[in-house]
Amino acid sequence: MIFISKLVLYFLLWTLWSYTIHVIAHIPHKKNVLNKIHLAHHRYHYEESMWPPWHDFFFWFGGWKETLDVWITFTIPIIVLIFFDPLYGVILLIFHYFYEIFLSRNVLDHNPNIKSKITNLIPIGVFHMKHHKYYQCNYSFYITLWDYLFRTNDKKMMERRRQRKLQKKKTV
Repeated sequence: MIFISKLVLYFLLWTLWSYTIHVIAHIPHKKNVLNKIHLAHHRYHYEESMWPPWHDFFFWFGGWKETLDVWITFTIPIIVLIFFDPLYGVILLIFHYFYEIFLSRNVLDHNPNIKSKITNLIPIGVFHMKHHKYYQCNYSFYITLWDYLFRTNDKKMMERRRQRKLQKKKTV
């Protein structure tokens, strides 16, 4: 039971880290280096193939910005964890590797055909694609918990936009 509890705790901390970095990466400011790096991800065009390009297997994702984005957001925190708690760090690294290489691209994350209720729990398909469309919502990876907890899911974002429009109309 302790093993599972620690694994879940580390997973939650890791996903909270990735969520936080992702939110920061979307703050447009001339001194925000994370924003400049992350923008490359939003410009990247995913091919139709379900198989990853050969360079992905070596954790190189097409360019230095795309690669650095993945490393800062996901990989480096796990490498740090490996130094403090190797077993759990290696488990998360293996999970991260297989997800990033075989599932993240257009298989799950960037697959607009995934529209079922699973996207309320796992930020894949239309959930993640709304992030690419609106930029100011759906920042979570692996679990949607953080978007619902911090009210950054697309429904809350749309609600806030409507309220701002109403307030502007009232002040005019």
